[in-house]
Amino acid sequence: MFLKLWRRSRYGDEAMFVRCVFRILFACTLLGTSGQRLVADEPTASRSSRLPIQGILYNEDDSHRFFLDPPGEMKPARLDSIVDKLGDSHVRIMLICCCAKNTNYESKVWDVYGRGFDAGRNNDQPFFGDAPKSERDTHRRWAQNLKVMLDSGVDPMQRMIDRCRMRHISPWVSIRMNDAHDSGARKSPLHSRFWMEHPEYVVVGPNFKYLNYGLKPVRDHMLALIREVCDRYDMDGLELDWNRFPMHFRAGEEIEGSKALSEWMVEVREVVRAAEKKWKHPILLMTRVPAWPEVSMGRGLDAITWARRGLIDHLVVAPFWATTDFDIPVEQWIELLKGTGVGVTAGLEYRVQASPGGDMLHNTIECRRGAAMGALARGSQGIYLFNYFIFINNRNEATETELLSRKESVSLLKELDSIEALAARDRSYVVTYPDISIPGNPIRAVLSKNLASGQSTEFSLFIGPKPLASARDEVVLTLAPVKPGETCVAEVELNGQSALAGAGYAFGSAAFRKGDNVVRVANAGTSAMTVKSVILSLRFPSTGIAN
Repeated sequence: MFLKLWRRSRYGDEAMFVRCVFRILFACTLLGTSGQRLVADEPTASRSSRLPIQGILYNEDDSHRFFLDPPGEMKPARLDSIVDKLGDSHVRIMLICCCAKNTNYESKVWDVYGRGFDAGRNNDQPFFGDAPKSERDTHRRWAQNLKVMLDSGVDPMQRMIDRCRMRHISPWVSIRMNDAHDSGARKSPLHSRFWMEHPEYVVVGPNFKYLNYGLKPVRDHMLALIREVCDRYDMDGLELDWNRFPMHFRAGEEIEGSKALSEWMVEVREVVRAAEKKWKHPILLMTRVPAWPEVSMGRGLDAITWARRGLIDHLVVAPFWATTDFDIPVEQWIELLKGTGVGVTAGLEYRVQASPGGDMLHNTIECRRGAAMGALARGSQGIYLFNYFIFINNRNEATETELLSRKESVSLLKELDSIEALAARDRSYVVTYPDISIPGNPIRAVLSKNLASGQSTEFSLFIGPKPLASARDEVVLTLAPVKPGETCVAEVELNGQSALAGAGYAFGSAAFRKGDNVVRVANAGTSAMTVKSVILSLRFPSTGIAN
């Protein structure tokens, strides 16, 4: 039977049409119209008996750990400290990334990062390829510190896995399935020989070049790494990160490619099961895919079929990079996955941006709480953090729009996975956009929005539970005149109620409701204006606890 799905119509009729098309595709997939056998390879009862995914899932990327010390000065204790700074928090799983196009351990099947690097030579050596002069010190730091570790007999991955077990954090290995950093460069320290020697395996996309999973040699290349990682490391779980980067097939070949990829996932599952026998304990298999079901399918990532065939144990749904998505439809994923035993965790990014190409907004502690609260209220099992290594970065590298104090970081890591903990905390909700789209069918962002004099528009923000009675709210707008020098004048309503008199765009608790809250912005001036960002900020009286 067809699944009954719903979603607020935020992105216009065109996007609604695209979503309907892919819902039909989903239904056809679930009905097995392709003739594919859909019986789960592992009984649901067996999968559901495994330990559930809970708490905060923290992804440590493949390079961050090697940037924290001057070139050649890294010590094994640095690896310990990265894990230790997550201890005594709600981080239950640490996903330790082992690769981009190269590995960060001594692989026998892939190139290791730093191949050809000579620590005794300056930054003009061939290793740096086409890398800009300004980036070569960073590449040197990475290559030289990794070399120091490997030359001293330290496997950075194993060291961190061991430290996780000591700190009672579940260690997982994360694999980037199609990293495209520096893909436009002819020769980069980030490129592997596989990448450079096989241009026929590479697709040139509108923004990046990437490997084509429609080709068997590409799938074999990745399976060799998965097999080696599973044989080498005693881990609790393996993550296949399809969001790094979320392009895997030639344009127009995504649906057909998804069928080949699903069959390939059967091979991956067999590799993981063999590892379970070797290490004598369950090893969970998780995939990270685009936040919206129709976009994931449109990219050739048929996570629903993977779940129904018993090929995965858990699913992370997340944006790519440009912005945290405050509107991830977790409830749709849960409905689609019903009966599979596969749970869903929503992922947060470290950036916030209201519109494609727009200014990066300050991702405050309140914004991070708001994004987490919305996802948890929709059914997310905990919260997944990607690119959040600013929590444990000793360098003052983060920008003002990313930076949190150490006190704020510690607080977040103890509350982001709990509706109860977040309920009385100040938090903000931001109108953003899905930063991954179906190829050829971009989902239209609601911002920026031009309003002529007298015009109005509405924005829907999902906030989760109805706020406590003590809550107060302010709608924060970024407005710009269409013609420079003119003045912007706006009137704002929240759920049909006007702002409190003399209080700008402030509202009392009576204006709030559970779930979707509608902000109406009207141009009350005499000239046209542009709404560039909309933030709904909940604030609570001080309770004596840092808020």
